[in-house]
Amino acid sequence: MKIHSEPVSSVVQKASVTFDAKECEGAQLSVLKRLQATATLPGFRKGKVPFELLKQRYGDGLEAEVRQTLLQRVLRQIKDDRPTLKIAVVTKADFSEKDKGRLLEAEFEVAPQLTLPNYKNFPLEPMNIVVSEEEKTIFIDRLRKQHATYETVDRAAKAGDYVKLSYEGTVDGKPVQTYGDVPPLWGKQTGTWEEADAKDGFGIPEIVLGLVGLKAGDEKDVAVHFPENFAVEALRKKEGTYHVSVSEVREVKLPPLDEDLFKKLQVKDAKQLTSFAEASIRRQKEYAYASEQKQRIAEFLIQSVTSDLPPTWIKNTTDKVLREMVNLFSAHGVKNEEMEAQKEDLHEKARAIAVDRVKLNLCFEKIFEEEKLKLESHDFDPIILQESRSLRIPPKQLVQKIQQDEALREDIRMKAFQAKMINWLFVLLFRKAHPDTETPAS
Repeated sequence: MKIHSEPVSSVVQKASVTFDAKECEGAQLSVLKRLQATATLPGFRKGKVPFELLKQRYGDGLEAEVRQTLLQRVLRQIKDDRPTLKIAVVTKADFSEKDKGRLLEAEFEVAPQLTLPNYKNFPLEPMNIVVSEEEKTIFIDRLRKQHATYETVDRAAKAGDYVKLSYEGTVDGKPVQTYGDVPPLWGKQTGTWEEADAKDGFGIPEIVLGLVGLKAGDEKDVAVHFPENFAVEALRKKEGTYHVSVSEVREVKLPPLDEDLFKKLQVKDAKQLTSFAEASIRRQKEYAYASEQKQRIAEFLIQSVTSDLPPTWIKNTTDKVLREMVNLFSAHGVKNEEMEAQKEDLHEKARAIAVDRVKLNLCFEKIFEEEKLKLESHDFDPIILQESRSLRIPPKQLVQKIQQDEALREDIRMKAFQAKMINWLFVLLFRKAHPDTETPAS
């Protein structure tokens, strides 16, 4: 086997390989022996089918196996000759006959040679977590609200009251719902409930704010601005007018901090409730801190990669990101026609995300190798649980699907790998920066 290779670019190589007749015969014999070991034909015992009959039976399939065997020998030889070269994907493998042997013209993409940044000394931001009395009060009030009563009042609505209302919007004199497949929230509503002036509610913001000061029987026109990413393109950035009618106002009556409430909340007393609130808020802030620092670590690693990347990796990852985006948009009611209109923009965004993912994975793989880390069975548990919730199937059923679906199995493995690496890096850096502090949950 004679191999002549040369670079096409920093991440693409081409090779010309000559196999003599003996090497080709050897490859065919290897494939025939492998097929013979499992082949069964009438009149022959398993493992005893003659080679000539196998050639007749498998035909083109045999030739494809021989070519694959020869190609794998080439790749192994290249790896032996150049241990630092990592072949990412073979993009071309054309065989032809030559001097009773064969000629292989191949092209393959290679992973770039990375020089990792000094990730072990990457500085995390300080973790200064303080839980204020106001935050504890708000948290406890949210718990109380779960057991609140709602009393009808004969007065104008105040912030926090619940208001029963109906509304219908128009844009340029036409009903909003005539502009296409408008999400129900933005169309015509009859007898719906909204919390007046709710900052984190799901209603139309201008309407929610406009409820303050209205009482049962009041009507009001509210100007509404449609966001630039609105599901219906014809309404984006437009201003509409919604006619709002209020039929009822209810005041939220929080239960007192007494033994009955403590029992419902499974705490002993007000002191234990306050301690629970503080611990819960602290965990939330620790989780947010860990997430922010992981994002900073990831961005640091991504920015360190300045080399070219294998085009096929970028294409395949871009396609995967696009599928994720389409699934997400579909789940939020965005129609195919809307996504088609944004096709170029979506592809550009997906490619940018794909480039970052490939860069980050390259860094992760190199760190994983240098640190001699291993993927353990427990690394898969949170990923399987998360995916089973996303797919709305029991974890055991997902495990069965993973065993049967190679693509799904690789997807789960990659997610577990990525989660392990970013968690490992965060814990490493946090313990270095805060040796006497317990690592926050993440």
